[in-house]
Amino acid sequence: MTGAILAGGRSRRLQGPDKTRLLWRGERVIQRQAKLLRLCCERVVVVARQEQLEALDDLPVDEVLADLFEGCGPLGGLYTALEDTEDEIFLLACDMPFITPELVHGLHAAFDQGGAGFGVVTRTIDEQGLAQVEPLCSIWSHHARRPAYVALESGERSVRAFADQLGVRYVDVPFSSADRLRSINTVNELQEHGEDLGFSGEN
Repeated sequence: MTGAILAGGRSRRLQGPDKTRLLWRGERVIQRQAKLLRLCCERVVVVARQEQLEALDDLPVDEVLADLFEGCGPLGGLYTALEDTEDEIFLLACDMPFITPELVHGLHAAFDQGGAGFGVVTRTIDEQGLAQVEPLCSIWSHHARRPAYVALESGERSVRAFADQLGVRYVDVPFSSADRLRSINTVNELQEHGEDLGFSGEN
């Protein structure tokens, strides 16, 4: 399995800072993720915008890939990762600081059980029975490559919508562990964690 971290987002809701500069307790989140995926995957890559490549070349990954569909959202990043290998892809957004090896291994076990089709996507069910899907913590078969290309050519940008179209299997994460899937998208979410979360001063 190849771990692919998506780094190309523009961070507009965080009012400008590049999410690859996000820090968790003094360590860059993307660096922490790369080290974690090293424990779970045979290969680790980052998918980034062309302008980000040089700033990310110090990460402990096998390769930093230029997004083949830059500006086309996370689906473009997924396609880029799928185009790079015949392995299944563990897809992870770079703004998710709380992922654990246990979560990655559990999702991979669900994928290996068979019947996953094009992939498996994490989902939590809250106390009211409402489902919350997290498409940027997911595993994809290389068979999803061609459908992803077709979807992008037709104007699709959302991994969630793409997952629905393909009929992937959803893997429920216990509600008590839902924080493991939390992403940092807004200034308020950043501030909720106080000094634990912040941004590096690097450009």
